[in-house]
Amino acid sequence: MRINKIDISKIHFHYQKYDPSLYQSILRIGFSFPITVNQNGETYECIDGHKRLSVLQDILQDHLSYSRGSFVPVIIKNLGNDRSNDCWRGRNHH
Repeated sequence: MRINKIDISKIHFHYQKYDPSLYQSILRIGFSFPITVNQNGETYECIDGHKRLSVLQDILQDHLSYSRGSFVPVIIKNLGNDRSNDCWRGRNHH
């Protein structure tokens, strides 16, 4: 799957409570796994990762100079680009 980077402001998600250890982990190392979303025109709907997005929203409010910024690694499920490497895209035609 292809991983894209999208600004959190374009992702619709449901704010959820989370454990303080998740906050500290994301503050320290960022996202270890991408968020899963569906694209709806110019915006995205979160499928998996509501807690992590909730943490990032709070971090951005608490730390105005957060070094990792507001861009989130995501996998867009409804785009159809299942291959991670574009070099095979033009070759695999039967």
